[in-house]
Amino acid sequence: MLTNIKLAFLADGESVHTKRWLTYFVSKGYDVHLITSTSNPIKGVKIHELRFPLARKSYFYAHISFFLRVWKIRKIVKEINPDILHAHYAINYGLCGALINFHPFVVSAWGSDIISSHHIKKILLRFVMKKADIVDGFSLREQLINLGCNSNKIVPYSWGVDTSVFSPVKKDFQINYSVISARFWELRYCVDIFIRAMPLVLRRVKNVRFVILGGGALEKKLKELSKKLGVYELILWIGKVPEEEMSRYLANADICVDTFPRHVGIGQTVKQAMSCGIPCVITKDKDKTSFPCMLYEQRDYHSLAKKITILLKNEEYRKFVGIASRIHVLRFFDWKKNMKVWEKVYYNLTGG
Repeated sequence: MLTNIKLAFLADGESVHTKRWLTYFVSKGYDVHLITSTSNPIKGVKIHELRFPLARKSYFYAHISFFLRVWKIRKIVKEINPDILHAHYAINYGLCGALINFHPFVVSAWGSDIISSHHIKKILLRFVMKKADIVDGFSLREQLINLGCNSNKIVPYSWGVDTSVFSPVKKDFQINYSVISARFWELRYCVDIFIRAMPLVLRRVKNVRFVILGGGALEKKLKELSKKLGVYELILWIGKVPEEEMSRYLANADICVDTFPRHVGIGQTVKQAMSCGIPCVITKDKDKTSFPCMLYEQRDYHSLAKKITILLKNEEYRKFVGIASRIHVLRFFDWKKNMKVWEKVYYNLTGG
């Protein structure tokens, strides 16, 4: 494999997923550049910071300065002169990359970026999919095709998990967290559904401990809700957890719950929990891809409580689902295997 390929990424420099992706290619000897509005040092990566904020930090200024940001990105890309430009997140950095008309151009769809009923956003996403030479988003395949993406552009591998870090061997048998949730405490993630399900679970199963990771703006409201329902003292409120500590929390749970109303695929934290051999309870969707997880109706805490209860009361079945989850991750979501596929993709794009 060639190691003198020059890669330029358009991505969120604060994201652990960005750091992990770029660090891999640095370790393989690639010349890696990151163009970003959120600059954090990443060992071995040459950072090109944009002086324009993302919408999540300054909504108004981010929008009125959009075309200035595109002009700046075009200028930086010209200076770098990369072999490949890869944008992570289709509707923000992906749109910027599409507008500068550089090729080969790769786009990674993260999920929330392509799920929208907004007509203008769909038009912009169609434009990005048309401009991209390769699209990363296999678990979002159906949605991408609906946006006009040529199915041949979609790399048939999804984001992976480091199965040596997220592993059943991380379990400490002196710790038992029982049921864990790791979504941010924001409205769209519906963490309140998990809290509302707790009293129903406790009616059927005693001595259950609940753990909530994530942190966020709804902390006060969620804690007030838990007090109202009489479960506040049974919850371990952890908040935001560094990536390097996630395996410890997930591996020591009996069940992992995902409250996000899925449209397709599964989240990265669910994959990590599955890799630890932990059975997961996730929302139903229209996705045709099957996962060895228990499914409950979206935003229905009665349905969620029922599935949690089934797993807690049946240890043999819980272990079976956990083992099946680990096997599934090793087959489809192994980080090291999938990144080797991406090395081949980059190599082929440069004419190898």
